[in-house]
Amino acid sequence: MKRLLSVLLALLAFPVAAQNYPAKTVRTIVPFPAGGSTDVLARMVSQKLNESYGQLFIVEDRPGATGTIAGAFVAKSPPDGYTLIMHSMSTYTAGYLYRKLSYDAATAFAPIVNCTVNPFYLMSASTLPVKTVADLVALARRRPNELTYATVGMGSGAHLATEMFTAAAGIKAVAVAYKGSMPALTALASGETVFTINNILDGQMFVKQGKMRGLAVTGAKRSPAVPDVPTLLESGIQVEANLWTGLFAPAGTPKAIVNKLNEDIGRMLETPQMKEWLMNNLGGEIAPHTPEQFGAFLANDSARWQKIIKQVGIQLD
Repeated sequence: MKRLLSVLLALLAFPVAAQNYPAKTVRTIVPFPAGGSTDVLARMVSQKLNESYGQLFIVEDRPGATGTIAGAFVAKSPPDGYTLIMHSMSTYTAGYLYRKLSYDAATAFAPIVNCTVNPFYLMSASTLPVKTVADLVALARRRPNELTYATVGMGSGAHLATEMFTAAAGIKAVAVAYKGSMPALTALASGETVFTINNILDGQMFVKQGKMRGLAVTGAKRSPAVPDVPTLLESGIQVEANLWTGLFAPAGTPKAIVNKLNEDIGRMLETPQMKEWLMNNLGGEIAPHTPEQFGAFLANDSARWQKIIKQVGIQLD
């Protein structure tokens, strides 16, 4: 009887918790270094929540181990809505790559809202004598296992997308892992590596500076953010892959808080100004959805990437 009463009281407290939320500072953990697209998006969302709630939302970067350092920290945080994580597809699926991990990626987090879905971006160093995907493929075939590509981490979405590209193109190249998007792109711009698959927001800055060339995007259609850049499909490479970035809480966070954040963030992202910002900066789009719909999306997307991970044969310690 006492146990039943405790459960009933807890259920009744959920709506009250949402009404009073947030009552103190909320931290959003980013699994990448500052300045990358996930960090930029997290800061934009936090700023909008600051304005909406009149309460401080801060962003804390905890990079390393393809996002699993940040993931482990949030997985063991109190499920009260005051510690969140802005996962990308890369850091979420990284949980399936490591042999020894302190959390189960599929059950450790409560999906809140998928903030954006956008294609990856294939770029080459400006010093590399290629101007198209066909040029890059031809060069790589002439020089098997000589060309190096930069990635944000072994087993990241960008790494897996590159493995998909090299397999479909029938080429062999060497991966060089960096701790985040900006270090990887800086290495490419300096000539340490010769090509990469990364996100549009970070990469386009270097393309505009003439330090890289944009060769293709990995979506089913061209991105309005880089409309002159063809898709890999247009370039004759049968690869389609997208990068999503979404907000999560530790599993067990009150449903009322999860729903409140979903509705309020969704409303913010649906404004014309934010839609334009997402498209022009990330090449991304958002569709209205509930936490349950986001969870269903994750189940399907994770199964697809797990299949690719198995095909590529990546396993990390």
